[in-house]
Amino acid sequence: MEPLRSEVLSGRGQAPSAEPVSDADRVALEEPGPVRRDALNRLLFPGPTADLAAHRDKYGDTARLSANAFLYGLRAGVEEHIELEPGVERSIGLAAVSDVDEKGERTVMCTVNGQLRSVVVRDKSVADAPVAAAKADPGNPRHLGAPFDGVVSIRVSVGDKVAAGDRVGTIEAMKMESTITAPRAGTISALPLGSQADVHGGDLIVELG
Repeated sequence: MEPLRSEVLSGRGQAPSAEPVSDADRVALEEPGPVRRDALNRLLFPGPTADLAAHRDKYGDTARLSANAFLYGLRAGVEEHIELEPGVERSIGLAAVSDVDEKGERTVMCTVNGQLRSVVVRDKSVADAPVAAAKADPGNPRHLGAPFDGVVSIRVSVGDKVAAGDRVGTIEAMKMESTITAPRAGTISALPLGSQADVHGGDLIVELG
């Protein structure tokens, strides 16, 4: 192996020290099936595993899509058949795509088992499109996100104190109005979108101190 081994490893930095495996991970590694596999992935490949988890949180399990649909998107006139579970399948197709609007967004009309569905997506190729609103972090108790697409009207101001369940605003969509309540007690520290704005589901609308 020498001197090939020394030449290959020349210039390589010192190997990182091994981190001890926690008791919880030791228990997980003894479990059969997906629990053990998930623990191994997280311990051996922490970066890619975190990226995969973030991708699935945002888009769901895209492993069920075909390679063409995942890499190149839907094509007009071509239906994609996706098996959600054994015996449960959905047919998805592309019907139409609107022109880009003043927000840099397009409405994409799709068919799901023959029924028309619409979804609004941001066209990242539009250079002068406004910056997308920040999204609420589901794991951050200080963040309050819009529950769905609509027009939000905030009824509190920065510095106001609220209790859990207090009304902080309303959201209107499809001629129906719903109340937005504080998930916990605290002080309003920021209103990222102001007191009124068109929002998408998940947009950060209130930060609690």
